[in-house]
Amino acid sequence: MNARRFAAALSAAALAAAATTALAHHSRSNFDLDRTIEVRGVVTEFSWRNPHTYAVVESTNPDGTKDKWTFELNSTPVLKRFGWTPTTLAVGDHVVARGNPDRDPNRLFAYANTFTKDGREIVAWGGPQVKGPKLASQGSTDFSGVWRIRFEGDVLGRNTPDTKLVNTLPVNAKGQAQVDAFNPDDNPAWSCGPVTMPEVLGYPYPFQVVRSGGDRLVLRYEVDNLERVVHLDAATVPADAAPTPLGYSVGRFENGELIIDTARFSDVKWGNGRGVDSGAEKTTEERYRLGNDGKTLTLEFTMTDPEYLREPVKIEHTYDLLADYTLQDYTCDPATARRHLTAGEGGK
Repeated sequence: MNARRFAAALSAAALAAAATTALAHHSRSNFDLDRTIEVRGVVTEFSWRNPHTYAVVESTNPDGTKDKWTFELNSTPVLKRFGWTPTTLAVGDHVVARGNPDRDPNRLFAYANTFTKDGREIVAWGGPQVKGPKLASQGSTDFSGVWRIRFEGDVLGRNTPDTKLVNTLPVNAKGQAQVDAFNPDDNPAWSCGPVTMPEVLGYPYPFQVVRSGGDRLVLRYEVDNLERVVHLDAATVPADAAPTPLGYSVGRFENGELIIDTARFSDVKWGNGRGVDSGAEKTTEERYRLGNDGKTLTLEFTMTDPEYLREPVKIEHTYDLLADYTLQDYTCDPATARRHLTAGEGGK
């Protein structure tokens, strides 16, 4: 592939990577992020779950009727960075809730920004993170450490509605048939479906590389508490390895790079990217390289899947090393994962 075609492929792959990130974090395009509402009332529910926390606030109108507003907050790991705990709000609390309303005026649904309780403002999104991860002052020398993607672009999905598909994957006829039949209700993330690559590589959540010596290396991801074992004592993936959503990985160190080859994937819905499944023929190669100071990690990723793709997909990511960060529990709750589809309906 010449330089121009390679650059074009990476550009398309970057879009594909952004699309896969949205699989587990539904778009915020349904919210009017340029408008803010304020609701005064009493908390009737505070649901501390993933992928998103929810709070319901009941307000009283001048005529005595009541409205129930549902406020969507971020995941529990993100809320913890803003100082939240499972008891930050409780049923019976009197609050002033502010957020961005749903574009459908018939839905009493909003994306939470702040809550004021007992005269104190509690930031849910958009303000400073009181316990945010800090970048490491000392670099890694062996790839170990906790890493966070250097995420750029439309983080909240303002321009990527869940109901539309902009395909950037080089699909073959079978893949194109899936693109043509795209249905947003089929999103596996809304039922906490299994996660595979490249999606897991592009999450705006940290992951940890654990070097314990010996013949294994472990990659732990905050999202879904996922864990991958990389076998350093084999040159190829065993043909009889049991298929899994994350496949079977073998790795080696070569010219300063950590190279991981993965195969034996199980079939995963939307596993190649939004709207396009992945199958048993899928293989991936990850090439990780430390920056000169050991504080950055770059990834060159190549994915092939002849069942759905006519040519390999290439993606690049950059990660920053975090200091003293412990991965947080992230257990996806299926009912919560779909709640945004009907939240706020019938709130009047």
